Amino acid sequence: MANQTTISGLNPKPQSTQPHFVLIPLMAQGHTIPMLDMAHLLANHGALVTFITTPLNASRIKSIIQNVKDSQLNIRFVPLPFNCTAVGLPEGSENLDTLPNGFQQYKPFLEACFLLKDPLILYLQENDPPPNCVISDSTQPWTGDLAREFGIPRFHFIGFSAFASLCRYDYLFFY
Repeated sequence: MANQTTISGLNPKPQSTQPHFVLIPLMAQGHTIPMLDMAHLLANHGALVTFITTPLNASRIKSIIQNVKDSQLNIRFVPLPFNCTAVGLPEGSENLDTLPNGFQQYKPFLEACFLLKDPLILYLQENDPPPNCVISDSTQPWTGDLAREFGIPRFHFIGFSAFASLCRYDYLFFY
């Protein structure tokens, strides 16, 4: 991809035995932060991590990206273009908190997230090593197709806290 930028910590030539995880959060701070924690955990255990983001969201986590560079963790931050205007959202609507009408525009926002699929496939095909696993936010069902295309497993991540999960469980089963 000619205009694609990868921001990484330590980027040695990865060994073929090194696992490569692709992490795809929902572009919202409450979903991105737990996924960043997971990226750190995986990289601290020797994995290569490709963390998918957008230009706006990358600018919001600039200090985290710098900390990764300084610590030489093997995390690649890949800001993919977020084509929000293709689904009727205003330019710059790259995070849930940037939607002018809030959750009324949630459905088109998820449609714009789906448009990340083709640029991501192209990025992963053009860069080594190939991924071994996709971990995506539970709101990103299109990542199942991505994983199938590469013949790798996909895990969906639900960032609920234990307390929120318990409340949800109680509500669903007792009310």
